[in-house]
Amino acid sequence: MEAPWRRGGLAALWYLGLLGSLARVAGVHYRYLWRGCYPCHLGQAGYPVSSGDPRPDVDECQVHNGGCQHRCVNTPGSYFCECKPGFRLHADGRTCLAINSCAVGNGGCQHNCVQLTVTQHRCQCRPEFQLQEDGRRCVRRNPCADRNGGCMHRCRALRGLAHCECRAGYQLAVDRKACEDVDECATGLAQCAHGCLNTHGSFKCVCNAGYELGADGRQCYRIEMEIVNSCEADNGGCSHGCSHSSAGPVCTCPHGYELDEDQRTCIDVDDCAASPCCQQVCTNSPGGYECSCYAGYRLSADGCGCEDVDECASGRGGCEHHCANLAGSFQCSCEAGYQLDEDRRGCTSLELPELVLDGHLPLGRPPLHVAVLQDELPHLFQDDYVGAEEEEAEARGEHTLQEKYVCLDDTFGPDCSLTCDDCRNGGTCLPTLDSCDCPDGWTGLVCNETCPPDTFGKNCSFSCSCQNGGTCDPVTGACRCPPGVGGAHCEDGCPKGFYGKHCRKKCHCANRGRCHRLYGACLCDPGLYGRFCHLACPPWAFGPGCSEECKCEQQNTRACDKRDGSCACKAGFRGEWCQDECQPGFFGPGCRQACTCPPGVACDPVSGECGKQCPAGYHGEDCGQECPAGTFGQNCSGSCSCGDAPCDRVTGQCLCPPGRTGDDCGADCPEGRWGLGCQEICPPCEHGAACVPETGACLCRPGFMGSRCQDACPAGWFGPGCQTQCSCANDGLCHPVTGRCSCAPGWTGLSCQRACDSGHWGPDCSFACNCSAGHGGCDAVSGLCVCEAGYVGPRCEQRCPQGYFGPGCGRQCQCEHGAACDHVSGACTCPAGWRGTFCERACPAGFFGVDCGHACDCSAGVPCDPVSGSCLCPSGRQGPRCAQKCLPGVFEVGCPHSCGCLNGGLCDPHTIHCLCPAGWTGDKCQSSCPPGWFGEACAQRCQCPPGAACHHVTGECHCPPGFTGPSCEQGCPPGRFGPGCELLCGCLNGGSCDAVTGACRCPAGFLGTDCSLACPHGRFGPGCAYVCGCGQGAACDPVTGSCSCPPGRTGVHCEHGCPQNRFGVNCEHACSCRNGGLCHATNGSCSCGLGWTGPHCELACPAGRYGAACSLECSCHNHGACEPTSGACRCGPGFYGQACEHWRTGTTCDLGCRRGFFGPGCALHCSCGGGADCDPVSGQCLCMDGYTGPTCQQGGPSQLPESPSPALGPAALQPASTRPGLSSSLEKH
Repeated sequence: MEAPWRRGGLAALWYLGLLGSLARVAGVHYRYLWRGCYPCHLGQAGYPVSSGDPRPDVDECQVHNGGCQHRCVNTPGSYFCECKPGFRLHADGRTCLAINSCAVGNGGCQHNCVQLTVTQHRCQCRPEFQLQEDGRRCVRRNPCADRNGGCMHRCRALRGLAHCECRAGYQLAVDRKACEDVDECATGLAQCAHGCLNTHGSFKCVCNAGYELGADGRQCYRIEMEIVNSCEADNGGCSHGCSHSSAGPVCTCPHGYELDEDQRTCIDVDDCAASPCCQQVCTNSPGGYECSCYAGYRLSADGCGCEDVDECASGRGGCEHHCANLAGSFQCSCEAGYQLDEDRRGCTSLELPELVLDGHLPLGRPPLHVAVLQDELPHLFQDDYVGAEEEEAEARGEHTLQEKYVCLDDTFGPDCSLTCDDCRNGGTCLPTLDSCDCPDGWTGLVCNETCPPDTFGKNCSFSCSCQNGGTCDPVTGACRCPPGVGGAHCEDGCPKGFYGKHCRKKCHCANRGRCHRLYGACLCDPGLYGRFCHLACPPWAFGPGCSEECKCEQQNTRACDKRDGSCACKAGFRGEWCQDECQPGFFGPGCRQACTCPPGVACDPVSGECGKQCPAGYHGEDCGQECPAGTFGQNCSGSCSCGDAPCDRVTGQCLCPPGRTGDDCGADCPEGRWGLGCQEICPPCEHGAACVPETGACLCRPGFMGSRCQDACPAGWFGPGCQTQCSCANDGLCHPVTGRCSCAPGWTGLSCQRACDSGHWGPDCSFACNCSAGHGGCDAVSGLCVCEAGYVGPRCEQRCPQGYFGPGCGRQCQCEHGAACDHVSGACTCPAGWRGTFCERACPAGFFGVDCGHACDCSAGVPCDPVSGSCLCPSGRQGPRCAQKCLPGVFEVGCPHSCGCLNGGLCDPHTIHCLCPAGWTGDKCQSSCPPGWFGEACAQRCQCPPGAACHHVTGECHCPPGFTGPSCEQGCPPGRFGPGCELLCGCLNGGSCDAVTGACRCPAGFLGTDCSLACPHGRFGPGCAYVCGCGQGAACDPVTGSCSCPPGRTGVHCEHGCPQNRFGVNCEHACSCRNGGLCHATNGSCSCGLGWTGPHCELACPAGRYGAACSLECSCHNHGACEPTSGACRCGPGFYGQACEHWRTGTTCDLGCRRGFFGPGCALHCSCGGGADCDPVSGQCLCMDGYTGPTCQQGGPSQLPESPSPALGPAALQPASTRPGLSSSLEKH
């Protein structure tokens, strides 16, 4: 027996040594090595273990979940803990701590992850993107998907924004979304020849009666009837042309003929009587007419106009010195110092060589270059030009008066009436020239005439090179070819009247007209139509084929040119289409003649006759029409200077509209006034609003509305007139003026759509969290700290008290035998001698110390103390290792009996049993009392409530957080919280704290972790969760939300202004304004009505003042009294007029002045001439019959000399001193 025991003891010691070394290597994971292992020496200690017993694995997860907070996973011989998704394993290997969900893979979000709580988050997309249904992925937002982007027609997305487009024929409206129809007819895009009909998105051209629309949909062509059966027999009875119609044959005549009364025979028409194109002479002929010109002119290429013959172009016209071409004639002139001979061509020197004392010829001063003015064309080249009368005059030695005029001041022209400003069509002039320098294509004295046919370029000096009847552009010389002819010089085509390959076939067209070069079809010149181009265009049609309609105003037009459509206006009308009447001062055809009427007297636009002089304020033939707007005075000759306001048609005084004042109505009404004459008092507009001077309405500032701008914008609206809707989300408040969002607690961003990040809270996320770093985060709305597991307090700054752990320290530790409990996970740190999840098991035999990591060093079979490791010797043995036997016969001395009692237990020497102290039990006092018991022999029952543990020795209750008292029957008193109510609350402003966690519960009107923040502006109530409904400018109580109204406002929400005759705070004061004065609702100041003034409107207007607050000055003369309300004058005896400015005469002052007298009492004599009357008040002369001047003694009816010299002409009738730009001199022959 000895040898096997020794072998077993050695094996046990070897195993324990190995176990100790493994424990030292494994560290904190020692406990896993115990499971499934059995001490080898147990077989020697009375616990039989055979080698054939396989000992099944122990599932540690079945007991208290293995101590794991979430999941326990058993393994052969061991186990381990796992956490749920969103949590991580604590360092103790058991507890699971929540991790920020956004920290793991960005929370699964494609763009941004917004942390809401420790374990909750939501995904947020970047601008221009939207969240998919899975709440994670983002796709670019298609702005056109939502109601077509607001577009009426097409929507196109560009860089995330919607851009609207319209279909053809439409254009975008001002809002850039709606589409409006384009009126192609009004804008000229249609380019229809006759009429245009606008349709939705398009247009349609229409033609006049007798025309049909061409293939291009725009041009119109005259419908020519086809000749059919009714004309086959005897030509339909027509002498000339016959056309078939549904009513039978219709006879027509060639050009120059017209149908007789029988409607069959054609008779010749006097074409010259119908205002043909001939410019000078027209000769009628059968079927037509022929144009010719006067002497000195030649017929133009168009066969109508007449061109002047330039006689000076050939040998200077026979002039010795200079030749000047005139219209239809020419004139010779000489150089300075010479005069014309009698033949009107030669020149003779004016100086006679006479010697002076020094023998030299005297120096003659050459006269100025002259332009001879003549009114009639002289017969220059008749042999009998020097008549008998002139010879007789020379014989008598008489002098002949000849006036020569020199143009001064840079004027020129036949009568020196033209200046450089008269040059037209881009012409310029220099002071040295006697005409305008014209650009290409223009000629004439003032560049108002186009180049004659066959000429072009500068001064029309180049000849055209166009062939086959082509005409050239007067500017560039480019050829415009007739129909059927082409080429740069119209060389590609046959001459007029021929066609065919060699141009030898004759065209069968009227008037030898052109025809198609190959087929011979007639190509009508402008003004003709028909198969043979034999028909002239009907009235008001022109152009090739008569396809175009004249644009002339027919009632104002004499004729429309059948070739080019140009309009010949009737007398009194002008313009390209004769659409305008003559401007004042002009008359006649085309309004080319200037009127010669006195100033202010209109002339007839047709005849030029002067109308009669109307009294001030009237015009027209019978002076029955009032002056048009903007004019006044006699014949409406004065021009008002009142801006857009009208003026008195007689005096010209401005009649200001409501809201305007001043001599020219250029000023607004003074502040506080409105209406006609600024007589009305503005209503009391509130919140800085202005009064519209025209209507008196209050013009509210942005953010206000109402008749007096007394109301702030309702919730959700802002801006001028409260017309713009706010875009604030998540209960954000909108500023009534700017629309800027004030976000509710927990939100921020322009539209309050972004949640607060983890470090901020409150309105607009403007407050920073003050929770202890790493121990908790704050609530985004209230700012209260949400503590991590193991921490408590207003700022999560305190660890859980001993005995408690977990979130809010709400879980009670289950550690036994005085083991320490981790404040986060509740994991137990066992004292020496104990092991297990809750330190509920003592060390196995043979082991002792912390974590039972040390092997006992005792003799075989001798146990050791599990705490200290000292050997517990059995009876009969002694020594440190109990290896020595007691001497025979000796029991106590030197070999005391040892019970191995723990925790202060006493050993009974007689029974060798342990006597346990209070609170402990077991054969060696190794176990504390079971739960619910305490004291001696664990015989007393604990008096603690359910869930509360009691001390196993004293029975004292370990109260959970929020309770205190011997039996935990009392809640924490105010100001304390936590386990045993040992911690002090830190809540301010009357806030109470949670008895368990210490979180502050703020009273109404306060926010924050310690209730130190008052509600932001516009919010009130618990948690500041309610929106104030007070009007702008009113304060809101943060606790109750009641409104404190400013002066002048009343109502629950300050929505009403003070009632009439009340003002001040709460409208508690009575107004003291009298005589209809208005009281200001804020301060009670009075705005007086018409005719009153003073602080309380108690004083009537003093003499000479009237109107509102007596601010206007009376204008009554001659001691007239002024009505204090309207300012109307009450005149004294003998006076009348709006301002009492007129006198009366007679014994009763009821008579006006007789003719020739004026003034006070009609005692003053008028000094007017020309039979004019004078004004009875001012004495001003009222001229008539052409007289002018202050006394109507200048001018008068025109009188001509009895026998003016016919040689002088009309120019000689005007005094030289009165003709501007001219000087005269006498020359003796």
